[in-house]
Amino acid sequence: MSTRIPRGKRAQRRQINIRVQPVLYEALESIARQERRSLPQVVRQLLEDGLRLRADAHTTPDDTAGREIARLAATGGAFDWLDEEPDLYDDGDGGPI
Repeated sequence: MSTRIPRGKRAQRRQINIRVQPVLYEALESIARQERRSLPQVVRQLLEDGLRLRADAHTTPDDTAGREIARLAATGGAFDWLDEEPDLYDDGDGGPI
């Protein structure tokens, strides 16, 4: 997966410089060697991944939790007709997806 940014967008990028503990630096170097990437590429990817995970973890108050949606669907009656349908498949049917 390439993270190249088009030439026109490069001017919008900002550089940051940070100091890290030697043990953390060594861990980053190890990851870079394993992935055969440069240290800055690894650090940027880890930073982006971490920020993405953090942003995904913070939902807005307007968001409805998946469990709440499932509860509403189960108690709302919209899927009651499925109770009358025959069970055509079980866990042993089919092959791996």
